[in-house]
Amino acid sequence: FFSEMTWDNRQNPSDLFVAIRGTAFDGVDSIPQMIQSGVLGIVSETKPPQGTPENLTWWHVENSREAFAHLVQHAFRDPGKDQQVFGITGTNGKSSTVRMLASILEVSGCNTGWITTVDQKVAGESSESSCTTPSADVLASSLRRHVDDGGRSMVLEISSHAIHQHRTTGIPLVSAAVTQLGRDHLDYHQTVTEYHQVKKSLQHQVKAGGFFLLPTDPLEKTEDVAFVDVFSQGRWGGKIIERTSRGIRASLHGPRLELELDFPRPAIHDLSNALCAAILAISAGASTEEIRQGLEISRPVPGRLEEVAEGIFVDYAHTPDALEAVLKASREFCSGDLRVVFGCGGDRDRGKRPEMGRIAARHADEVYLTDDNPRSESSTQILQQIRGGMGSHPRVIESTNRRDAIAAAIHQHQTDDILIIAGKGHETTQEIQGELTPFDDRQVV
Repeated sequence: FFSEMTWDNRQNPSDLFVAIRGTAFDGVDSIPQMIQSGVLGIVSETKPPQGTPENLTWWHVENSREAFAHLVQHAFRDPGKDQQVFGITGTNGKSSTVRMLASILEVSGCNTGWITTVDQKVAGESSESSCTTPSADVLASSLRRHVDDGGRSMVLEISSHAIHQHRTTGIPLVSAAVTQLGRDHLDYHQTVTEYHQVKKSLQHQVKAGGFFLLPTDPLEKTEDVAFVDVFSQGRWGGKIIERTSRGIRASLHGPRLELELDFPRPAIHDLSNALCAAILAISAGASTEEIRQGLEISRPVPGRLEEVAEGIFVDYAHTPDALEAVLKASREFCSGDLRVVFGCGGDRDRGKRPEMGRIAARHADEVYLTDDNPRSESSTQILQQIRGGMGSHPRVIESTNRRDAIAAAIHQHQTDDILIIAGKGHETTQEIQGELTPFDDRQVV
């Protein structure tokens, strides 16, 4: 019988230690220290060495992260089985889709929580998030607190890192979805193919009868966006009927879904996220009217095409697909010049930098290259790599000082122009050479 468990060698006392191999630290190295501190059990991917104390139980497992996830779910009495849990992954659109689905579920009468990159609501308490998907133990604890508080539904934003590291393993999902597949996190996943395969592997957590949605090519003339369920091969589509700079009127159709709605966001990717949320809500038993109302009143996620001054928007777009989607949507309503301020994060996928430069050069009239979160890399080198994809664009301004770049772009801003400040969105800090300093694009504007 074990009363306390930990995977962190700094957390003592404990009587069961799970040795997890991380990217910077190997928990196996801490096993001798933990044995000396008095643990009675070890879970490890290594076999017990000679001389292991006789009173110590040692479990040799294939994957210690996976074992840890199952253990913490069991320790918190499998809270995912006592509520409806939905999982949403994808390259872009995750946070927005989570909040749309949560809005529908709340309209349908469910006490609903969510966990996203931006914020979380658990057991009725709202707070900012420190990461996209918490560790397995924090997640299990959050789910238990939520259900003990009367929670009936939880919507999780699940990153590719979280799937690969088994943070959500052991949580049964009513349904799940991939919002969009593009390029990201190739500093962690070796190839785009591997990255996509990890995303799609979330389907193995979906319970029988649930949906696992993938985006698919829309049918010409009848669809602008579409999803398919990999289990039933059911197909749903969305079509824009009318669009203005403030929103769209659209139709959604497919199995158990026929409705028209007035949606207060104008971009095509917003419609895709709304369709995805609507289909997931169907699997929870939501009615057509509940879906319509939930989508129409859903509040946008901070830092997602957020207008902070007339014609000036802050957006989290930090991947090639996201940047292109935001610029293409903005171009449709821009009768003046379209400007963009952006950079690329340091210590992350370098291959996307020239690609994002190419996209900015193709769609924007004027481009301001600047720091995102350069982290430990040279700001100048990052900008050179972005510039490598831009060709001979005539209006490119470079400044490693993000505040100066935003100020310069605003100085040129005129009526009928649109300015997109991309990359950081809701973030409130900037990381340079290991130091975090306060920086919020919205406040800077």
